[in-house]
Amino acid sequence: MMTAYWETEEAHKRSQTYSNVRMSDRNGLGPHVHFSGPKWYNQIQQDLQEQLGRAVSLGEVFIKTHTRPDGTYVDKKAEKIAQTYEKNIQEKLAELEAETSIVSDCGSRPRELTVDEYTTIFLQSTEKDS
Repeated sequence: MMTAYWETEEAHKRSQTYSNVRMSDRNGLGPHVHFSGPKWYNQIQQDLQEQLGRAVSLGEVFIKTHTRPDGTYVDKKAEKIAQTYEKNIQEKLAELEAETSIVSDCGSRPRELTVDEYTTIFLQSTEKDS
């Protein structure tokens, strides 16, 4: 049944359209690339959690799947998102540190971000205008 579908003109047109979109320049950022292979992101997230022994954010999964073994990013868009994500994390941590210094003595440490907060920051970092 699936074989019959892929032999239709509609399937060939749709396949070509999606291929063109994946391989498009994306405003100078190059085609979309990742290293997740056939695994779903939630499986990669589970693997990372087992490997690290803690919960991981969507941002960590993104960085894992968009970084080459040599540590470079797979494309300019992935690098831009990762840089924006890191900048936004640093800004949030600085904000928490400032709040802590205002309301407590010098010995207190700022609270740590939760996995959900890291994920929210990541999602904000991927917005088109960020």
